[in-house]
Amino acid sequence: MTREDQKKTDLILRSKWIDDNSKTGQMELSLLAPPDTAFPAAVRLAYTAITRIPPETELVGAHYIARTANYHELQPLAPLKAEADGLMWRITIPLLSHKPNHCTDGPSSAFLILPDNSTLDITCEPLRPEDETGQRDDRDADIAKQGTRADQSAAETPILAMLPMANHSAVTAWRDVAPTGFALDQPLQEAGDRVNALYMRLFGEKPPFGDSASNIKLRLSAANGQTVRETRVAGSPEEKPEGSYKLSFAAQEIVIEADEKGCFYALIAIAQIWRGAQKQPSLFGFPAEGSLEDWPIHDWRGMHLDVSRQFYCAETVTDFLDCLAWHRLNRFHWHLTDDEGWRLESKIYPHLTEIGAWRGHGLALLPQHGSGAARYGGFYTQEQVRDILTHAESLQIDVMPEVDVPGHCHAAMMALPELIDPSAMQGSASVQGYVNNALNPGLGATWLFLETIFGEVADLFPGAHIHIGGDEVAHGAWVGSRGANSWAKAKGLLDEDGKPDSMKMQAAILRFVVKRLVEAGKTPFAWQEAAKGGGVDPDKVILMAWMNSQSALDLTNQGYRVVMCPGEVYYLDMAQSTDWQEPGLSWAGTSSPAQTYQFDAQASLGANKDLLVGIQGGIWSENLINHARFNHMVFPRLSAIAESAWTRPGHKQWQSFEARQSLMPKLPDRSQK
Repeated sequence: MTREDQKKTDLILRSKWIDDNSKTGQMELSLLAPPDTAFPAAVRLAYTAITRIPPETELVGAHYIARTANYHELQPLAPLKAEADGLMWRITIPLLSHKPNHCTDGPSSAFLILPDNSTLDITCEPLRPEDETGQRDDRDADIAKQGTRADQSAAETPILAMLPMANHSAVTAWRDVAPTGFALDQPLQEAGDRVNALYMRLFGEKPPFGDSASNIKLRLSAANGQTVRETRVAGSPEEKPEGSYKLSFAAQEIVIEADEKGCFYALIAIAQIWRGAQKQPSLFGFPAEGSLEDWPIHDWRGMHLDVSRQFYCAETVTDFLDCLAWHRLNRFHWHLTDDEGWRLESKIYPHLTEIGAWRGHGLALLPQHGSGAARYGGFYTQEQVRDILTHAESLQIDVMPEVDVPGHCHAAMMALPELIDPSAMQGSASVQGYVNNALNPGLGATWLFLETIFGEVADLFPGAHIHIGGDEVAHGAWVGSRGANSWAKAKGLLDEDGKPDSMKMQAAILRFVVKRLVEAGKTPFAWQEAAKGGGVDPDKVILMAWMNSQSALDLTNQGYRVVMCPGEVYYLDMAQSTDWQEPGLSWAGTSSPAQTYQFDAQASLGANKDLLVGIQGGIWSENLINHARFNHMVFPRLSAIAESAWTRPGHKQWQSFEARQSLMPKLPDRSQK
């Protein structure tokens, strides 16, 4: 998450949004510098901003030079000189790509390009509205007021500091004080050592297990793995899902009944309860007698991380996995490639990371999303990937890599020129503003690349699942490409008017990749657009419903199995309220922690709920330009998704969650270590 040190200057870029009652409003940019600072007219302002300048927009005070996605270059109309108040250059942008809603919608990085091609960095201030009044969003407060009698009685009784909360608990007595630690029966030693190590990494505190002086021993049930419940507790499934466990509390022992994964989860639950009772004994307690029976309601309890827009070093990825494990999340969706960077080492295509992993001034990939003139980026070597996979396995987490095709391939195409058909530059732009960022089916190099790179990924990642992307290919993406159009006509991939159909073309590409992965013993995943244009085979591919919750119902009506990750509640790059100063995007709306917590994925599918594989949160990194922003936007919503993935809806309580989430870890700042 760290960036190379940038040269400090006294240049400041201020941005202001002006509501002129048009569809998008206007944006005003002001470049400030010490009085009498001067630059020639040949200087250029480069900046990155999610709110873009549409092509052919006539600016006031500047020439529009170029734009690639969120990267812009503008040039002054005359030489620049700072006035006494510091104002050097004012630019008005009369038309925008969309209406800004938050302070993060303006420039996030900027620099001047001097006539000799050297650069000077500029400090960007957050975008502000012309009228500074902001509307507060008090939906979480309104939800809290709806507390039930069960919520209020919970405040009078000790709370189990578990997250996710157990699906059934029957505590009949509480200890006056939390134990100092726990002795471990030999069969639990290996799992206890792993949980102790996890605890130390997360909190840097004395771990709970292995205290030989403790008079409380954790013991594995003699009938472990063989016991069939004589009576089922309310709400429990007929058969125990993998990862289920039962805890029986007594004066001098805690008996665990569980499978291998369940033992790991049971020890995490005990560690959480113990830590809460130690940290806040007035609120949280540790059971002296009683039982706790627990099971996950979803097999797929996932979290996605985009490492392309912002790069997270291998150590940060392992830190992130630790956070997931503490939440009993069991799937890590690793979004390794996108337009802004290719992050996975390929032995066969080394240029993918030698060129495609780096952004900066004068590089093949230009700055985007807060990166500036300095070279920024990174990638994971195959050796690092293997280490991360080993770490994930020790935490009972399955890793699903994603190589996003055929769209979102700008980085790959800049690194491998053989993937580019120059005539396709006439095609439509993607929603992120890239033209010609989709692999071209009319080029032989494309098919060789797909077969080779997915073969390499399948060999590197031993897990069962590989995500192949399939999202946000622009309609008309290959317009102008003679090769792509000829291929589409030969394959009959045409629309009603007899013209090449982009969605049918994408579906054919995805079916090619699916066939290779299935032959390699993998289960492919894709984004929901993979159902378009004839789609991929529902029996072979699991789709991720991301646009909204309704899309999951639509996909299941077509027979697809789905993982629900609807943007309006589970995309953690969405702002948490409508407040202007709240960072994030809002194309799917805003998503407060309470809204995220209260969403019920199963209820939204009705009779199709058997096709629900599970749920997943999405961390897209466009706005996550520093560590503090990451933690602000991701937590506690990640915790809310984790509880929804494990705990049955009728057993969730918002007020209890608010208390428990305060004990959960956040991502540590590696730059401070």
